[in-house]
Amino acid sequence: MAVVDDHEGLAAVLAATRALLTAARPEQVAGILKTLVHDLGGGLVPARLADDNALPMDVGLGLGEPLLPWAEPVSVAAMRLSTVLPGFLQDALGVLHRLNGEQRRTEEADTDVLTGLLSRRAWMRRLGSAESGDSLCLIDLDHFKRVNDLAGHAAGDEVLRSVGALLLRTFRCQDACGRYGGDELACLAPQMSVALMADRVEATRLAWVQVRPVAGTSVGLSAGVSAIGRAGGRAALHAADAALYRAKAAGRDRTEICVGDDHDRWAS
Repeated sequence: MAVVDDHEGLAAVLAATRALLTAARPEQVAGILKTLVHDLGGGLVPARLADDNALPMDVGLGLGEPLLPWAEPVSVAAMRLSTVLPGFLQDALGVLHRLNGEQRRTEEADTDVLTGLLSRRAWMRRLGSAESGDSLCLIDLDHFKRVNDLAGHAAGDEVLRSVGALLLRTFRCQDACGRYGGDELACLAPQMSVALMADRVEATRLAWVQVRPVAGTSVGLSAGVSAIGRAGGRAALHAADAALYRAKAAGRDRTEICVGDDHDRWAS
């Protein structure tokens, strides 16, 4: 990177470089670039309004409307921008590429490839931030093993993909739906009552009858629903599991809501 000779310009570059080394999000990188332009005495102009005094480089990094650095011609600011900014922009693009790569790897690790839902680890992290007033459910695919045994694992995968897509359509964008186990799914809904969660699960269960693939026509959905209480998310998860067990014992393909004893058993 080129270095400017004046003290003020050098201080601006050093400050921006230090900030770039600790940037954790693409938006921060773009913000550092914009701040550097101003600290070097320049300004920013939308590309659609720019004249010949703007430098042809998008310091917004493609995160919004293209922004070009601008300075009065034959000025200290123009000299600083033309000397410093091209090299600094390349450094910023390198950091942006690294951050985007890290984000992709994190998203891949947090997503179950087959269903498109959160992985178990990612879902459990979300459960750790659950609060009173939230609710959750555990959903088990009835007779799923029969699909694998009779139609093969490719058919079983199709069933899992279909039910994952259904959950993503049925639940809200702020809800966390994950693959809790092989054929067991979990959903966490912020600020949703148990009654509303049970209604949402029942709607999912009824919709499943209409959209399930041919190989999954024998597959029903059993579910246990629980509220997040003072004992926290893990206690609610155990309570939902107990309710799910009751749904299985009562004949499968139904939704059960946890009772007080379920919470009391796991709250201690």
